[in-house]
Amino acid sequence: MARHSFGGSPADIAMERVSSALVIRGGATGTVWDAATGGNQLTDLTDMAGSAITQIVSDDNGGVQFYGPDTVTRCWVDFGFGRYLMQANDLGADVEALRTSVNSSISTLTTAVSGVLSQTTVDAKGDLLVGSANDAIARLGVGASGQQLVADSLAATGVRWSNAWRRRHLPDQLTAESLSTLTPTITTTQQSTSTIASAQALLPPDTGPFLYLGAGAFTYGTGTPDSSYYLPTSRYPNTYASGQANWAVSFWTDASQFEIKFKYVSSTATMYRLTVDGRKLTDLMQSSGGTTVGSSHVLKVSFGSSTPRLIRFDFTTMPFGGLFLAPGATAWKPQARGGRLGILGDSISDGSAQNTGAGTGTWTYRLARLLGVDDVWDQSRGGTGYITPGSYATLANRVAGDITPYSFDRLIVWAGYNDNGGVQSDIATAASSLFATLKTATAPNAEIIVIGCHSPTGSPATSITNTDNTIKTAATAAGLSFISPLSGSVYDGAGNLVATQGAWITAANASAYIGADNVHPTDAGHVYLSRRIYGALRALMPA
Repeated sequence: MARHSFGGSPADIAMERVSSALVIRGGATGTVWDAATGGNQLTDLTDMAGSAITQIVSDDNGGVQFYGPDTVTRCWVDFGFGRYLMQANDLGADVEALRTSVNSSISTLTTAVSGVLSQTTVDAKGDLLVGSANDAIARLGVGASGQQLVADSLAATGVRWSNAWRRRHLPDQLTAESLSTLTPTITTTQQSTSTIASAQALLPPDTGPFLYLGAGAFTYGTGTPDSSYYLPTSRYPNTYASGQANWAVSFWTDASQFEIKFKYVSSTATMYRLTVDGRKLTDLMQSSGGTTVGSSHVLKVSFGSSTPRLIRFDFTTMPFGGLFLAPGATAWKPQARGGRLGILGDSISDGSAQNTGAGTGTWTYRLARLLGVDDVWDQSRGGTGYITPGSYATLANRVAGDITPYSFDRLIVWAGYNDNGGVQSDIATAASSLFATLKTATAPNAEIIVIGCHSPTGSPATSITNTDNTIKTAATAAGLSFISPLSGSVYDGAGNLVATQGAWITAANASAYIGADNVHPTDAGHVYLSRRIYGALRALMPA
């Protein structure tokens, strides 16, 4: 503790007012206070020699000088004519010490604040703050509804939002592909009006209670009867007549019987598969039962009882004209499960003459059922590849029209067989470019899985093996998971081998699974492939 000095300057003098003049008072006695009015008298004082005093006395010239109590830096003196403020005159050292202390505190605070995150770091509800490096924090924007946070060593923050499947979320495999025990009566009649007695007015395709799956960009055709029929244009070449032939429509209804209106295109192309309450009535696609090509038909389904049922029709080359309901029945729109899964590839996915039902009869739709995905899109085209356009366009040239507009949550790319006779460096360049494009063309944080080159024999040619390796290298560089049909090896996005499950097509099974053209899978082959791909995907999934 220390006493501070007061007074001693020419301005510190004792004075009194006489008439209208101020007169200096030498030898005057005064008191010292801690407030301008009221307060407490300060008596713990000393003179300049250090002797204790309780009051102050001005010198002969009226000068005032004394030491106040410990730590007091200002006070008020009263010589009988009012109190006057006095400030300690030796505060220089204290001010310097305070300045030094303040500067030190500012430095300490600055260091502390530099490690404090500003509220502006967060931009939206649900944002996360995650470590991006040693002693570094970054913002991870909120994911889409239903996405999960997964570790990803290739992501800038080490984690990312993902639509990744989890094994625990998969449906029961004993029932996912099982057949329904229902046996409704199904009949087809060539006419554009309903055969149901007193049927309700047609529920048209564009305003009815329909959930469209596997396709988008639906439109009516032109002329008769196409102006009454709905088709998607979401696959190359994205036209009404030549766009997406494989898709589905779903609705709930409590009708005991209903009819769908459709256009019959041909006996071999116009097919459907009916699923009721999640169970398909037939394993393979069925003929529509049409009679005259190009004409309107109605397909009637009669259950014999009224109860709410979830109805799904998988179509191939079967333009949809709406729904007729029995009197008093209602219908309403369902919701899809499992996100949106796209398949970008060639005829191994789109189907061939070796299987029933074109693209809806391939591994594509079977895999979707195993995964619990309602909305699966066949965006494949036969004869195409990374560098091979076939009769359509390369994979890359189809992205803008077939992938980008539709926000796929998951995308499987399987191609390369039609490219294997090409230059490997060209395939590598095309694959790398495609994968980079797809990462921005799909939904945010979409999961993209690449499957290597198909081999229809147990002894793949060197060109097929080279193509498989080339695609793997490009997929790994892009941070995408890769599955090799030649070895059954499964790699995660960081290029780590997570499973080796053996070659898909072998010398022992080729005759059972590959058709007479020695290239494409049969119906049995597509069942087999769907389960092989399912097994590989499971290896990539967290528990």
